[in-house]
Amino acid sequence: MNPKIGIVTVLYNSETVLNEFFASLNEQSFQNFILYVIDNKSPDNSLALSRKLAETSSFKTVVIANEENSGVAKGNNIGIVKAMEDNCDMILLSNNDVTLESNTIETLLEGMESQKTNMVVPKIYFYGTNKIWTAGGRFIKHRGCVMHTGSLEVDYGQYNKRRSIGYAPTCFMLIKKEVFNKVGLMDEKYFVYWDDTDFVYRAIKQKETLWYIPESLVHHNESTSTGKLSKFKIYYMRRNLIYFSRKNYSFFYGSYVIIFNISEHLFKHIFKWKFSLWKEGVRGFIDGFKLSLK
Repeated sequence: MNPKIGIVTVLYNSETVLNEFFASLNEQSFQNFILYVIDNKSPDNSLALSRKLAETSSFKTVVIANEENSGVAKGNNIGIVKAMEDNCDMILLSNNDVTLESNTIETLLEGMESQKTNMVVPKIYFYGTNKIWTAGGRFIKHRGCVMHTGSLEVDYGQYNKRRSIGYAPTCFMLIKKEVFNKVGLMDEKYFVYWDDTDFVYRAIKQKETLWYIPESLVHHNESTSTGKLSKFKIYYMRRNLIYFSRKNYSFFYGSYVIIFNISEHLFKHIFKWKFSLWKEGVRGFIDGFKLSLK
């Protein structure tokens, strides 16, 4: 099996992680890929560094510079469309704040073939640790959101079995091009966060399967571009939860999910967070309703 893979990564303030990202791609045992770098007008040196690293890499790199920060969803779409135009058989959506083992991609491909599926994800560690960032994931029905399996657990092999899963983030996800032809691209209204949740939800709803391949390993330096708990992150997480619920759930279930999450934010998080963060979440909820009405 030697498909042509288009690796799509979106840059924004990614300068500090790019050297390791490019280096780990150079070391891959599987090399039949093109890297598509989509820069969302990073204010740092991400774009220039990407072009410099591309000159010395063993693989082909296509760098696309956006004239504005168009968001992760649109950035991914630009890369996906370009990769498909270049006749790539598969798309690997990847953060650039990750490093890979030398056989990460090869192992994912083997897992995809053996499990006869169109979508696969690896086991992902927090960078520099043996703690799990995610070993697949699932939807939490009563909350209307998702959970990363094994998050923050020390890995002692408890998630070493391949399995079909209902959700995983697109931090590092290998997808056959047929899935995009069937399901469509990322919903650009999300801008950032929940866009991958929406995509996976639509794919599973249309009878696609997603498999977790634990032998494939990735190390993730989480949230280098948006911050671990920032106003930006809280705003978009809240805004997009409303939009996702109204878009994908029935009226009654969606209403329940929205009421549950707003109540938790209003009456629980006000005592846990700084008021400025809590207030940003409220603004996100309001804008989520506005977005869902457009």
